[in-house]
Amino acid sequence: MWHPVRNLSPEQRLALESLLGRGLRDDEGVSIQPSHILQEAPIGAERSRAYQDYLASLDRLSMRAADTDDDAMDAAINEACRLARHS
Repeated sequence: MWHPVRNLSPEQRLALESLLGRGLRDDEGVSIQPSHILQEAPIGAERSRAYQDYLASLDRLSMRAADTDDDAMDAAINEACRLARHS
């Protein structure tokens, strides 16, 4: 949902400026889109464990590609980039 700043009530404008950390100009607009938080980010030991799991996953992935010829790897990366640009 999009709102021109000039049409906001003083209370709404103050609340948005507080959230944004700056003043809003009358010639600006704000777009508000609610979303669901998928999952709270882990903290402490759980965050460290998640990071170590991530690194281990990358290690396993790199081991799968260890026997791949460098030219074949470059060709696959170039093809993926080409496809991404044209989609």
